[in-house]
Amino acid sequence: MTRKRLVGLAAVTAAALTMAAMPATASAEESGTTPEAYEAYLVEQVELGDTDAQETLDQYSELSDSDQEKFVTLLNDPQRGAEIGDFISDVSDIDTIDEEAYETELRKETEDGDVVLEATLNVEETETAPTTDEELSDPSARYYDRSAWYSVSDTIMRVKVTTVKIGVNYRTTATRVVKVYNGWASHRNFVPFAEFSNGPVKEWISADPANNAHAETIWQGKWNGFSWDARERIWADQSGFKGGYLK
Repeated sequence: MTRKRLVGLAAVTAAALTMAAMPATASAEESGTTPEAYEAYLVEQVELGDTDAQETLDQYSELSDSDQEKFVTLLNDPQRGAEIGDFISDVSDIDTIDEEAYETELRKETEDGDVVLEATLNVEETETAPTTDEELSDPSARYYDRSAWYSVSDTIMRVKVTTVKIGVNYRTTATRVVKVYNGWASHRNFVPFAEFSNGPVKEWISADPANNAHAETIWQGKWNGFSWDARERIWADQSGFKGGYLK
């Protein structure tokens, strides 16, 4: 695996950050120290209107008292930051990978299965009428607008705490990609002392024979003193998701 380079906070410019907001009533350290403090932090996120926080709160509330203690211990371990910044297997040069042969890693377990890093993917498609002069010139062609996304989530004791996601919206015929509309990125973060941000999202169509719609962004993260940056990329074609990585 190509190790993520460690970055200091000084290397992260304020203009590039889109950090998750911290509640004003508790410091980051206090919110992760005890099971009660972490639950109070999640409750506050729900009250602030974060709908994703309700899912995490529900999952956390299902843990026994002893499992909540173990959860907080694992949450506070800086190793969690190292793991999410080092998810996918080694590739010597990620800019020259074989798009058609690349195998996307979907799951990694540590701490005897109590910590799981898991990738998920989804594709949606809608058949659409031709719109451009080129498309209208071929009345036999069928066109599809498609959306594909790839995400990596960190789950501790069956509680989902972070997710980073990359997606691409594009247009195809039945046999090839003809246009990329846009790429996009999003994240969720319910670790009070963790921070995530991403740079601009790039999108393109790769050259034949691959002919895939691509999107990528560079994530920067900090988890309890461990800092990392990693590239997240997705590519897809007329059949849907083809590959993705975070490294």
